[in-house]
Amino acid sequence: MTHIIKPPVGQWRVTVALMFAAVSVVLNLIGVAFYSGLLSESIEMLPVQSRPEPATASQVEAVAEVTLPPGTVFLAAAYSNGLETMLSAKFRIPRDTLDAFLASAALHGTLTPGLHAITTQHDVGRGNLWHPETAVTVTGLHETQPTSHGTYRTVMLDLDAASALTVYLHARRS
Repeated sequence: MTHIIKPPVGQWRVTVALMFAAVSVVLNLIGVAFYSGLLSESIEMLPVQSRPEPATASQVEAVAEVTLPPGTVFLAAAYSNGLETMLSAKFRIPRDTLDAFLASAALHGTLTPGLHAITTQHDVGRGNLWHPETAVTVTGLHETQPTSHGTYRTVMLDLDAASALTVYLHARRS
C-alpha cells in the first residue's frame, strides 16, 4: 500500500497569504514614492491659491481700499488670489501726505505708537525687500473689523526717516 505524504492543509494557504501581503506592501510603497515625487516637484493636485505675483499700484489701491498719495515710491508689492485675496505692499510716501493717506484708507481703529503690526509673515511675495523688523520708531494698526468689502488691513509706518515714511501694508479678503 502506498502512502502519499501531503503537507499540512493550512500551511500552503498561509504561505500564499504572506506572499500576497508582501506584494501588496511593495506596491503601496511604490505608489507612495511616486505620489511623493509628484508633490515634491510642486505639482498641485487641487490649486486653491495663485502663486504670488508683483502687484501694481492700482491693485494695491483696489484690494487694500486706499488711495496712494502723489509722490508714492513703490519698494515692493505682491498679490495672490484664490480662496483668499492677499496683498502686501511696501512703499514710501512724503511725510506731509500722511494725513491724506490715512483719511483715504478710513482705517478702523487708531495707530498705536511702538506697535510692530507687520512681520515677515505678512510678506505675500516672500521677496528680499521686506524687512519690517529693521524699523526702530514705528506706529501700527491691526484692523479687527473688515471694510465694507470684507477686507482686513494691517498697517505699519516706519518713522525713522526725516522726510518720508515707509509704509508696510497687508490686506486680506476671504
